[in-house]
Amino acid sequence: MNLPAVTMPKPLLRGWSHAVASFVAVAGLVSLIVITRHDPAKLASMAIYGTGLVLLFAVSATYHIFNWPPRVKDWLRRADHATIFVFIAATYTPLVFNILGGWWRIGVLVAIWVCALAGVIGAAPFLRIPRVVLASLYLAMGWLAVVALVPLTAALGWVAAVLMALGGLQYSLGAAAYAFRRPRLWPRVFGYHEVFHLAVITASVTFYVIVVYYAVPYHRS
Repeated sequence: MNLPAVTMPKPLLRGWSHAVASFVAVAGLVSLIVITRHDPAKLASMAIYGTGLVLLFAVSATYHIFNWPPRVKDWLRRADHATIFVFIAATYTPLVFNILGGWWRIGVLVAIWVCALAGVIGAAPFLRIPRVVLASLYLAMGWLAVVALVPLTAALGWVAAVLMALGGLQYSLGAAAYAFRRPRLWPRVFGYHEVFHLAVITASVTFYVIVVYYAVPYHRS
């Protein structure tokens, strides 16, 4: 006799932190556009970053808060995964474009956006890409951050490097909570997935501070 699978209701706060963050991200995007409006190239890099930030939180909130039909849920899940790739590349963009020069700038930007494009295509509903391939793309983008940290540290100093490492640590702790499904805390209200979402928010705030404090005033070579 096959018993029906029991599906636990998702926590009451699932997705709501990202819903709030999406509105804050819109304000952050507008602020970046205003303060860089006299430098079109810098403004473009900030617009890419801010748009990636808004998309990440808005799509995540849309996917996680509501109870969607299976087909729509699958599409939104894939969109959620795709925006993560876009967001990672978008976060690199203002730092690499405005602070690095020469082949460092070109090489890192091309590499990170090629990975992001591959990730978006891999998340498409009409494809069934093995998870290991998508995980490898995430890993490649993470290692690019380590590579880019060397010239960024040379240009900005150790304080900036520590802040970037702190942001990376926050993302890593969130990813660990998601991967190991711990801590469970209050599963009906606030569980490990909410811890993951909060870690993404705090890391995003850290990198936003880095962008505003270092990339916005930096004079490109």
